[in-house]
Amino acid sequence: MFYSNQYFKDVKNIIKLQLVLGLCFVIFVVIISKSYNNILSAFLGLLIALIPTIAYTKIAFAKGLVNYPSVILARHKKAMLLKFIFNIILFALVFLSYKQCNFFVLFTSYMITLSGSWVSLIIK
Repeated sequence: MFYSNQYFKDVKNIIKLQLVLGLCFVIFVVIISKSYNNILSAFLGLLIALIPTIAYTKIAFAKGLVNYPSVILARHKKAMLLKFIFNIILFALVFLSYKQCNFFVLFTSYMITLSGSWVSLIIK
């Protein structure tokens, strides 16, 4: 099994879609709220969703072409574990350091940004 250039292109498109959906929500919050606290909370939700996804991509597809399914599976297991750990760390940092965060806006932004991967399955 090889990772083709088309597969890398698809992964980049998923990340772009996540970024677009997250930025659309941040812009929506800017228009509706005008509160810096809500805007920062929405932007942090976007970052919490994107940073682990990018880290997953970098780890899972680190060395390009692979012939062995066991290597591919091992990379994806490692990438998923680190993505999960990144999510926990980033949420913990926000909870501990940003006490005035609007958690509803944060989680909404996170879910909308993360939904880009689900939407891409429907589009494809």
